[in-house]
Amino acid sequence: MDELDAIAARVVGRDPDGARGPWTLELYPTLVCNLSCRFCDTTLRHQRPVGELSATRMLELVDEAAAMGARRVMVLGGGEPLIAAHTVDVMRRAKAHGLWGSLTTNGTLLGPSVRAALVEMAWDEVHISIDGALARTHDRLRGHAGAFARTVRNVCALRAARDRVKSGPRLLLHTVLTRDNVDELEGLVHLAHALGADAVELDALVAYRPEQEAFALGPEEQARLGDRLRAGIAAATRLGVRTTYARLLDPGALARGERAPPLPDVPGTTPDFARAPCLKAWHHLTVAADGHIAACCVLAGEGGSVAETSLSTVWQSDPFLQKLRAGMLEGRPTGRCVECSENLLAHERAIHARLPVATA
Repeated sequence: MDELDAIAARVVGRDPDGARGPWTLELYPTLVCNLSCRFCDTTLRHQRPVGELSATRMLELVDEAAAMGARRVMVLGGGEPLIAAHTVDVMRRAKAHGLWGSLTTNGTLLGPSVRAALVEMAWDEVHISIDGALARTHDRLRGHAGAFARTVRNVCALRAARDRVKSGPRLLLHTVLTRDNVDELEGLVHLAHALGADAVELDALVAYRPEQEAFALGPEEQARLGDRLRAGIAAATRLGVRTTYARLLDPGALARGERAPPLPDVPGTTPDFARAPCLKAWHHLTVAADGHIAACCVLAGEGGSVAETSLSTVWQSDPFLQKLRAGMLEGRPTGRCVECSENLLAHERAIHARLPVATA
């Protein structure tokens, strides 16, 4: 049984081990960041942490998730996770439980001790946020001169450490599409290849404020986007780098914040989930830095808190999760679901396609 089949089985309560908890635990160690990304949707960066979970509680959450049958831990956040002193300890705890792990980071804090830990614990994936193939583009978007050079040096050093012992994380680049980098999509593929990264994940921008909207693609950028994506896809094919570029060839994929997730078109699947456009509420749990939960990064922080309540209790009875699940079953996602990424929706469609076929 591959992972998608296993998640589908978990969703409908047919997990071979009887587990009914989340398959994936997504943790935000902090909302604080050391960069000032001009398109970022987090407004709390550079402020002192307020109400963030303790290191002890974060470690407990990993233990509780493992006991509930979790298989994956994703460490990311509204800020830079490596700012939190306990992040590496949380990752070590996840690997001690045999969980698959991913880390999303801007790469500037991947210093020697962190790199050594990632290799030693055989961490699985590191997603590096890079928003331009050129240093001037990345640094302008990230609001910090020298950020590109520092990140590239650290990624090269991590790759070298990994390759020396043939253990450690796969590397992936993650990019938010903006009018500043639309002409660098092929260059990002070449950069990924040079850094030893397996893939480039491209996401459409979601803008909440006028200063973010300033980075959205205008008519001229949209007119040449298709050619830029196809050039990137061709380069990726030649170099053996995976990308999510093809998903953005659909103009609708750029409309984050404008359209609700489409209802599934998978006839014959189990009737209970036939109209659910997203299944994350049954297999994914996001815990924000202050302990509030949700089913995904888009809805992060909207549910109850695990600061003083067990993960199991929240998963089974949190009012927000219950309302979200009920709405999904009726084909009524929440209002903020319009902000979802095409990459996330594609994953949900793939799981939906693995749901058991209904029987008469």
